[in-house]
Amino acid sequence: MSRNTDSKYVLLAGASALALSFFGTAYAQEETAPDDSRRLGTVTVTTQKVEQSIQDVPIAVSAFDEEALNKMQLSGGPDLVKSIPNVSFTKGNFNGFNFKIRGIGADLVAQSGDAGVGIHQNDVPLTANRLFEAEFFDMERIEVLRGPQGTLYGRNATGGVFNAITAKPVLEEYQGNVTATLGNYGTKKIKGMLNVPIGEKVAVRLAGNYLERSGYATNTVTGESIDGRELYGYRATILAEPTERLRGWLSYEYFEEEDNRLRSGKQLCTKSPLKTSFAGIPVSALDQTVTSQGCLDTPLADMKDRLNSVATLGGGLGITAGLLSGDAFTQPANLNLRQIESAFDPQYYADQTLITGKVEFDVTDSLKLTYLGSYSESGSVSIEDYNKQSPTIAFNANGQPLFGTLGPAGAAIYQALFPGGVVNDPILGASNFFRTFDVAGGTSEQTTHELRLQSSFDGPFNFNLGVIAMDFEAIDPASSNTDGYYVISNSLTALAQINNALGGALFGGQVPIDSGGSLVDQSFTGLGGQYFRSLSPYELSSVAVFGEGYYDITDNLKATVGLRYTKDEKTQANVPTYLFTPGVVYGPGSPQNGSPINPRPVAGQTPDAGGDGYFDASFEEVTGRAGLDWRPDVGFTDDTLLYGFYSRGYKGGGINPPQPAGANLFSQFFDPEFIDAFEIGTKNTLANGSLQLNATGFYYDYQGYQITQIINRTSVNFNIDTKLKGLEIETIWNPVSTFVVNANLGLLDSELGDLYSIDVIDRTNGRSDLVVLKNTSSYSNCVISAQGYATVLGAIQMNPALTGITRNLCTGDLAAVGGRAGFEALLGLTGVTVTYTDANGNTQTATALQPIEGDAKNLKGNSMPGAPEMTFNIGAEYTWLPGSFGDWGLTGRVDYYRQSDSMSRVYNSPRDKLPSWDNMNVSLAFTHDPAGVRVELFGKNIFDETAITGAYLTDDSSGLYTNIFLNEPRTYGIAVTKSW
Repeated sequence: MSRNTDSKYVLLAGASALALSFFGTAYAQEETAPDDSRRLGTVTVTTQKVEQSIQDVPIAVSAFDEEALNKMQLSGGPDLVKSIPNVSFTKGNFNGFNFKIRGIGADLVAQSGDAGVGIHQNDVPLTANRLFEAEFFDMERIEVLRGPQGTLYGRNATGGVFNAITAKPVLEEYQGNVTATLGNYGTKKIKGMLNVPIGEKVAVRLAGNYLERSGYATNTVTGESIDGRELYGYRATILAEPTERLRGWLSYEYFEEEDNRLRSGKQLCTKSPLKTSFAGIPVSALDQTVTSQGCLDTPLADMKDRLNSVATLGGGLGITAGLLSGDAFTQPANLNLRQIESAFDPQYYADQTLITGKVEFDVTDSLKLTYLGSYSESGSVSIEDYNKQSPTIAFNANGQPLFGTLGPAGAAIYQALFPGGVVNDPILGASNFFRTFDVAGGTSEQTTHELRLQSSFDGPFNFNLGVIAMDFEAIDPASSNTDGYYVISNSLTALAQINNALGGALFGGQVPIDSGGSLVDQSFTGLGGQYFRSLSPYELSSVAVFGEGYYDITDNLKATVGLRYTKDEKTQANVPTYLFTPGVVYGPGSPQNGSPINPRPVAGQTPDAGGDGYFDASFEEVTGRAGLDWRPDVGFTDDTLLYGFYSRGYKGGGINPPQPAGANLFSQFFDPEFIDAFEIGTKNTLANGSLQLNATGFYYDYQGYQITQIINRTSVNFNIDTKLKGLEIETIWNPVSTFVVNANLGLLDSELGDLYSIDVIDRTNGRSDLVVLKNTSSYSNCVISAQGYATVLGAIQMNPALTGITRNLCTGDLAAVGGRAGFEALLGLTGVTVTYTDANGNTQTATALQPIEGDAKNLKGNSMPGAPEMTFNIGAEYTWLPGSFGDWGLTGRVDYYRQSDSMSRVYNSPRDKLPSWDNMNVSLAFTHDPAGVRVELFGKNIFDETAITGAYLTDDSSGLYTNIFLNEPRTYGIAVTKSW
């Protein structure tokens, strides 16, 4: 039984009993057909900018209409992994997400970085978007294209495209629906739409949704439920068709969320203990402070400890300030992945305004001109505990700053500043326990203008041409104090206060203390020197010309050729991080002229390289695709499409985040990506229309894939080469009219090219002749010869006056012992060397006490991150037609999904492995078509599996702990829908 509509904007081919569509198919039963009809209909999509059956489109694409989204319980972007082959999704560490198709996504972290998968709404590319926060409502359909796109869409995408197409107003017809949902975790959800015609040529459509629920996690310190949701969105669209040749629509959409969402999940660690001895030689308490790297490289399932705070910037400098004498986290960790410990509950806010307009004009009967324009504003801020673990050791009541070198005067200063060990932090409040929080925020603004001309000639040749201009701006610290990324710790504040009490003796001047307001009310100024703040004010100006030509070689063979020219101009202000930076450095008359958030010119560099305070990068490229699609007459199928394409994809390079003033720790720029993609596929209808079977095989030669790594608290991006190949099989079977089975299988093999890189969590590469030590200046780690280190420890035993000298081995500050060469000679280490492989793959030699970055690993043959070798989904649905239960019909549905093991980093270390996971959803829906009522009982993740979808490794100065990201727990409830 089905309900028909004649709306030109509902693009289902026939009335649908079920609009499922891994191939975008709808399971249709015509009202005039007998009950045993088993012919599958197809969803019409606009993947190639013209309306086509999805089975006629020579592209690997999945599409879901509103009914399919509801039946398959695809509430938002993260749910799509359960219904599309070779797709993965995880949240990111800094308010973002990583939506990956065939292993390609966004593994870089940079304001200037582009997404590998283009996120679009109504064909508009959205650089900043709310895909992982917002829920779908009043959608015409969701389309996901797999493989490089650029000749059909306005923004380059090397992995694929997600396109949310909202429902448009329907002329001359009143429509409406409302759905109310109640569920566990106190879930209350309502969504609906109202379509109102205004005369014969104008209509308005209003739609919205609201979601409120309690949290999936618990803060055991406050006792509060956290990771809850309170969000809403609404959309108003007006459509007009003043003439037969002219039509258009204008849409206004707003989204807002304000709750205690967790940006990142639990912190995991296998503690790296302080070394009390090495090679049988005792290590003094002072020298022990550089012997831990925080956490060790072990499988996630074995991480059952708290972080060793001594290895972190905040914890290590807390020892320097006299607040701590060792590790602040000494108790066993709470192993419940959905419980954290924090003095404050998380705070989360996000909003987005999107205005979109489209006008179509039929220049002739066979030429259509389209204008598509948009304006969007977006912002978000997340505040949460940096470690999500409570310290178990209080600050010293009677501390000795600078390891007692100040004598009684130091003790007096400590008591004056921190009476009883209580640090009065103007942002974090008063506490005698170690506290560290981070803030991730950003605002952005974007405009796009796209013009497209497409033909529909009767002859063999047609074309689709477009041009797009996009301007994007992000991060404006002058207008938003929460823009950028902060790490705020009361131990860092304490050291800044000690410096100021000593007249600026530690840092070369007085460090400004931000006392503008608290973390809770977010009224701090963002201009203080007691915290780390990374800022990357960024502007993008992009212009592209793109198009495709189509030529019918024969009635059943078509050639497609597409080209694209892209020019991206990127500018990023150089705003150095200013932790512990004295105010005189950026005061009036300085290059920054009075404010640490003003751009700082880089001395001795050209304007493009930062000489004027701005880094400028320009990327220009021609790409395209070419291929054939053939529709042969095959006796064993009802309909067959074969296609093969070659695509050349491109994604622009960018600008790395800022470094401390005067530092040169890494290149300020990273290179573009290129992909040569080869794809063959087939789409088939069999068994008198009751079976669809599609398959796609692909091979990618990827050059310069962009990957991030944290160096000195900054995300640094570099490029790697990789090869990927895979197979995707999708099928839908309608054995009887009331029973439908769908399934898909994705197989993926990824292999990195010949690349050497230093793994920060295993800098020694497992070698016993090397040892990791802490750099007490930057709190990064270094590696030195184990023989040299043991010899220094032996010298300390012979001469206690050398106690603490190992704290200078990484910094190289050995002037007090005659410099490195002199100290080596004194210890009899002259001529003692160790060989290692640097990050370029070259064999190098270091002296006994020479600090190096580490011994690089060859990553050749390793798997790409976020690229599971297998994804599998199977769903089944059975419908009891109306009449089985009076006027009511009943539909039961079950969906099962499995994702195999994958890696979270390119190093493929034990810590990097993400275990496989499963998910099962079920639903039971009662429908009463005459009354337009639907009542559904549903369950998601019914076996309550806790899956780790992603894992983020922090840097040396954070102690190399791992933030994990989880799926949603088991949810269930009831939803009631009324339509008219």
